[in-house]
Amino acid sequence: MIKPTEQLEKIAQRHGIPLVFFVDIGFLIKMERELEKHPSLTGDYRLICDQLFRLSKSGHELQLHIHPHWEDSNYDGWQWNCDVSRYKLADFPKEEIQRIVSSYCKRLQEFTHTGYVRAFRAGGWCVQPFEVMSEALSAAGIKIDSSVFPGGHFNSREYSYDFRKAPQQSNWQFAVDPLQEEENGQFTEIPISSRIESPYFYWKLFLLGRIKPGYYRPIGDGNPMPAPGYRKKLLTQFTTQPVSVDGYNASRLNASLLQHENKKAKQLVVIGHPKALSPFSLDAIDMFIKEHKQRHRFCGYNAIQI
Repeated sequence: MIKPTEQLEKIAQRHGIPLVFFVDIGFLIKMERELEKHPSLTGDYRLICDQLFRLSKSGHELQLHIHPHWEDSNYDGWQWNCDVSRYKLADFPKEEIQRIVSSYCKRLQEFTHTGYVRAFRAGGWCVQPFEVMSEALSAAGIKIDSSVFPGGHFNSREYSYDFRKAPQQSNWQFAVDPLQEEENGQFTEIPISSRIESPYFYWKLFLLGRIKPGYYRPIGDGNPMPAPGYRKKLLTQFTTQPVSVDGYNASRLNASLLQHENKKAKQLVVIGHPKALSPFSLDAIDMFIKEHKQRHRFCGYNAIQI
């Protein structure tokens, strides 16, 4: 993640815009626990810490992202062994959820120049059922959730989400269910923007990745969670996807912006994963910002009035 994040940071610096990094802080906490047994992790640990401090100092936001499976995973001296049997925060008892949210948020705050974290994104979009984590998030000072992408849905043994009943709005207040608007709810949902994609898009990506792999394939060496049957679904059906800068998805940025302008949406919320960035997507991000930064404001969650 370090190298693609550095390249993304350079683009943001060149255009003078802030970025938001939802930090998988549980991984860093797990590294800290493993350092005594495995000093070989020290180099990677310092790289991550230094990068987080630098990002915050440069004006980028660090917000809370929780992949709780790190609680059950370990490093054996050679590789990370990930136990994903409890991949969702909702898989943990309530008292464990409170400990995880509190400790993760406090550790992340230590990297921010403001000591302030207000937004949350669930790992794997697994924010349901929200009521089991709402008390812990509120106690940690979280005011915003940004896990929902309207229309999206997936179900597997390890993880699931269903956002087909999400309000078709730029944002809304809620209390215990991010899909249920409540005028006086203590949380604000700022959803990730979504789009409908055809199978043709993924067949084209499949071919481009083989014709010019060095340009279209990810820079990072990370792997996503297995999603049985999902690739076949993408190649055979129309699906709802988050607006993303990952890989060839970045080619849809202009079309997604136009779609949201036509809907008179207040904002376009774009997701991305450094491990999934490619040379193509970095070029597309650079061109997109250059084309639109005079007419649109690029901002983070701390700049949004709620």
